[in-house]
Amino acid sequence: MRSVFLRRPALPAPLQRRPNVPAVLSERRVAWLGAVITVLSLFHPAGAAAHARWFTEEGSHSSLEWGRLLSLPVALAILSGGAVVLLLGLLQRALGDPLWPRPPFFQRLEPSVAAILGVQTAITMIFMASRLKLFVPNIELPRNIVGLLIAGVVLLAAFSFITGVLTRWGALITIGLVLLGLVFAPWYEVLEQAIFVGIAIYLVAVGRGVVRYADGSEEDRSPLSDRLLPYALPVLRVSAGVSVLVLGFTEKLINNDLGVAFLNDHRRFNVAHEVGLTWFTDERFVYAIGIIEATAGIALLSGYLTRVVILALWIPFNLGIAFLPAEELIGHLPILSTMYVLLVRGTEGIPPPVEESARERSPMPRQRAAAAAGLP
Repeated sequence: MRSVFLRRPALPAPLQRRPNVPAVLSERRVAWLGAVITVLSLFHPAGAAAHARWFTEEGSHSSLEWGRLLSLPVALAILSGGAVVLLLGLLQRALGDPLWPRPPFFQRLEPSVAAILGVQTAITMIFMASRLKLFVPNIELPRNIVGLLIAGVVLLAAFSFITGVLTRWGALITIGLVLLGLVFAPWYEVLEQAIFVGIAIYLVAVGRGVVRYADGSEEDRSPLSDRLLPYALPVLRVSAGVSVLVLGFTEKLINNDLGVAFLNDHRRFNVAHEVGLTWFTDERFVYAIGIIEATAGIALLSGYLTRVVILALWIPFNLGIAFLPAEELIGHLPILSTMYVLLVRGTEGIPPPVEESARERSPMPRQRAAAAAGLP
């Protein structure tokens, strides 16, 4: 095929120095087209490693089976979640205290929550970014300059969480990075990481409280952060509930084959087999874990007796660490630190029970009122 760049028609001598307008336009079009293709190729993840859902490489088990949304395990998960919410609601009404239990030492743990949440989340972000992953192993960044730049931004946000310098700006960047994940992974895999949005919003509202001016004010505090402060804990709780609920569905209830493939590589993880319950097959075990996770997510979303829910989840969320490599612990640091914050109530501390607050607001007895007024 002839090219206008290599073989141009001869021109009269007076016109030889004049540009060939059609040829110049063609060159510009080709240059722009090449630039567009180059940019798009930078975002294309073809050069990345094999897609993995945590510790399971991509295969026939990687696709969700949406038809299982109408299956018995899903129905059991919904019924279980509804029953637990009803039970928690009745129990909270009977106790009359949504923050039960109230061990006194929780109040002493409260000042550390922002640091624990920020540092543990940052460890996960740094670990994954160093492997060109975005928050989790299954959201892979392209192995080129774009992937390196995104990983660098992740590191900047993570170090702001660790140092406390411009933490609120790092948190806003983290929210943007979660949305950027939609470029590299399906929407449901990004939705699984809703907890990072909740953590980021919490840190926008609360900050890290490290860098302060002489008057005690924080360097990046703003009216926006003050307006968000009353919603920091609810948003953190809801985001954790969404992540746990979605993971129960996407990795177990409607993708049972993925869980079975995982158990084929980690035989000891099915603890039922370890204690001799051979009838509890890998498939049933995966469904059971999915039902438990979905129930936990629904319970967190309900807001009833959150501390009871967290205490109930603490053991299941730590059991798997003993059977898996260190990546399991590193990957769970954000949810574990979130559970810590919800347990000790974050910057809101532990307000007194409702009846105590009512007594404080009630009129003083006659003797105390007279004494306060200086009367006999």
